[in-house]
Amino acid sequence: MTEQRPLLMARFLGGFRVTVDDVAVDTGPRRRARQMLAYLLANRRAPVPRDVLADTFWPDAEPEAARNNLHVTLSYIRRALRAAHPGVAVERRFEAYRIAGTATIWTDVEQFARHRSDGAQADRHGDRSAAMRDYEAACQLYDGDFLADDPYAEWAVPVREAVRLDVIDVHARLVEWYVEQRALGPATMLARRLLEIDPCNEAAHQRLMWCYAATGQRHLALSQYHRLVELLWKSLRVPPSARTTELFRELCHPRPERGTRLAS
Repeated sequence: MTEQRPLLMARFLGGFRVTVDDVAVDTGPRRRARQMLAYLLANRRAPVPRDVLADTFWPDAEPEAARNNLHVTLSYIRRALRAAHPGVAVERRFEAYRIAGTATIWTDVEQFARHRSDGAQADRHGDRSAAMRDYEAACQLYDGDFLADDPYAEWAVPVREAVRLDVIDVHARLVEWYVEQRALGPATMLARRLLEIDPCNEAAHQRLMWCYAATGQRHLALSQYHRLVELLWKSLRVPPSARTTELFRELCHPRPERGTRLAS
């Protein structure tokens, strides 16, 4: 009977956590070990050359000192993984390192990307229901920025920005679809969440204003406009677009014979 491989789960979104068969991998106070474990997992598809690791984590050190630091840190990572499960390790291939293929590895970043890709493909094929299911699953995985608890890790910055743009896109698409379906509760909730991620997203402010107005909360819609004005001026020194201002004026003087038109 074939022995089942351990399941290593790595969560990057909102903060870095690793478990093996539900046992936490504890790197203790070693911040560099924690960062390198994250790096190896985020780049797990191919072995990472030794020099790349050394340059990433000790860019200013002499080559010999960087290699010594690397070996010490890798030893610490190996012990932490082995403490969680003896079948999980970091392996060396020539002058490169990777998480050994003895474990099944799941990461929230890869799962998010898979749901986003599947959702986009379903949308292209005209299957809106399937697209929404995948996008909703992607949104549920997002607990915050990539390595949010380690904001100064330089190697993570481009990954963080790329994931953030993808997250904004998925949330925005869902908000649009919810509004089209007049699912105002989910649209309102997701628009608020989108604005937590991207506070100056004017389209999300528009949708939220419209949702408030459509549910009889005109005072909240007007307040949302004023909040947008303040945010845009403080952050970008620009006023709202003409379409947003037009929506605001319609809300200030609603016509009873017709609903408020959604700015687009």
